[in-house]
Amino acid sequence: MCIVVVSAGAALDLAAKAWARTSLEPYGSAVDFLPFISLRLTFNEGVSFSLLSFDHDRGRLALLAFTGLLTLGFAIWAYGMPRGRERLALSVIIAGALANFLDRAVNGAVTDYLDLHFGDWHPFVFNLADVLISCGAVAIFAMRFMDEGTERRKS
Repeated sequence: MCIVVVSAGAALDLAAKAWARTSLEPYGSAVDFLPFISLRLTFNEGVSFSLLSFDHDRGRLALLAFTGLLTLGFAIWAYGMPRGRERLALSVIIAGALANFLDRAVNGAVTDYLDLHFGDWHPFVFNLADVLISCGAVAIFAMRFMDEGTERRKS
């Protein structure tokens, strides 16, 4: 089940990124999509919010290696999880991380195309992989929080 989630999530994100790269003008004006989300093609050479962007190849390679090892670490963590719901949440994170890793490896940067905005304020542009990573992380946090609450009630 987890392999299906990782494969399907990564494939869906990579297909959406390919569509964005062929259909939207890089750094062009935003196209209305949803009330708070527009379509606007940008490229992130760093990690979240463009942190750790590098101008030289060694830095980019180091970032690629780091994100690859981090993704592998999540896969190992998921493999060791005894409960299916935690493995599923980790698989959702892995799907997003793998998609961003592959996009960075092939294109040199992560393709972002979902522009969050509130009026004229545009805090960031993201992609489906980022949504997967965030949802998986929230699910893991929620499960741990609920498990701690359950343990306290038992004692």
